[in-house]
Amino acid sequence: MTPRRAWPWWAAILGPLWLALALGCYWEPVVRDGWGNLRWHRWSGLSFGNLWTQVQGNYLHGNPRLGQTVTLLQYTPGPWHVLGTPLLELAMFALLSTLALGRRPKLRSIDDAVVFATVTALVLACVPVVGQMLFYRPYTGNYLFGLTVQLAFLVPYRLRAEGGGPAVGGAWWRAPAMLVFGAAAGLCNEHTPPAIGAAALCAVIGCWRRGDRPRAGMRAWMLAGLVGIGLGWLALLSAPGQSFRYHALAAQASPLDRIADRGAEGDARIILHTLWSVAFALPWLALGVAARRVVGAPAVSRARRLAVRVGLGAAVLAAVTLLGSPKEGDRLAFASCALAATAVASWVTAQLAPGWSRRACMGLAALAIGGVGMRCALVLSEVHAENEARIAAILAGPKDGVVTVPAYTQGRSRWFLGEDFGVPGERQYVADTFGLGAIELAPGAATVEPP
Repeated sequence: MTPRRAWPWWAAILGPLWLALALGCYWEPVVRDGWGNLRWHRWSGLSFGNLWTQVQGNYLHGNPRLGQTVTLLQYTPGPWHVLGTPLLELAMFALLSTLALGRRPKLRSIDDAVVFATVTALVLACVPVVGQMLFYRPYTGNYLFGLTVQLAFLVPYRLRAEGGGPAVGGAWWRAPAMLVFGAAAGLCNEHTPPAIGAAALCAVIGCWRRGDRPRAGMRAWMLAGLVGIGLGWLALLSAPGQSFRYHALAAQASPLDRIADRGAEGDARIILHTLWSVAFALPWLALGVAARRVVGAPAVSRARRLAVRVGLGAAVLAAVTLLGSPKEGDRLAFASCALAATAVASWVTAQLAPGWSRRACMGLAALAIGGVGMRCALVLSEVHAENEARIAAILAGPKDGVVTVPAYTQGRSRWFLGEDFGVPGERQYVADTFGLGAIELAPGAATVEPP
């Protein structure tokens, strides 16, 4: 495919996708944990010293994930969130596409554009609370950023397993760099490093069986990365801050105790609930089966076939690891759904051929991306106007006075977290932040429980 033929496909995908992500970030309201980050910038201000103090405080007394610091930076006053967060989200889709292909997507390839669109569409369709994950910075920073770092860590293993990536006998600095990179990936989230590490280990085993043994020059960076992600994960789990988060909930029972307390039915419910969202991939799977019957079995590399299985296994493992978590919630299913969606996209796009099947796949992708984008836009544009009015009323309120604000018209959904001022403690926290005596919701507003 020539660049001139491929560019319109890429432009038709990336242009609307970037616009939808940028608008969603611009319209994102300040709710729930966002007030705490806004308060920090209002009271402390961003400087290297203040940021380092906050990083230390997070590890010792709060949320020790690297993404917690990223979340704080996303609330920096100015256009930085609207400029940077969509690029982070596009980077995640690009990394997932790289895992699906076994190589970096090429802008001169229509087939790669189809893979990118399919991966993006399946992730948007399968993630349970997709609007919240993309357009609520505490989730974007803690979960989406964390997964993006871990995907970037995993990509060199995937490329090497496919026969590409850093060549045997490469530069000496790769091993210490991957040790540090692995440690950063391990520090990003509690329940995903085992799945990411297991996927990387499968790539190492594949290279070993292919003949890339240490005595033949298999790169030390592969082993260094595995050591790094293990050390980072242990550092995250043993962080002193884990004893303070959620009122020391993590210290009240061991992971095995939580698994036993839920029982077999409760444990199965968590796993099935996490993976059930992948059922939205059925139209793509049906297309893949139909294309395979018409065109025949495609010529696909052994490494790609194995990568599909490893991706699905990693998704299941990430879901199983949730059994030891002291918290539950759809946000924790994000990594599992993204990995499973990528594995499905890799298999489906491998069945396609130029013609009706590829056009049908792009049509499905357009429906999913366009549908999610439009729904997020409708909800967030409405909530944005209400949030702006709410903040204006708070800023104009008299010192130590009481300000009454209307409730959001949108409730909690796949697209938006819902009303946060139904919790009295949340209202008082915001009132204290802005020097008010109290904030009240207009009569008739429903109360909500914290997530």
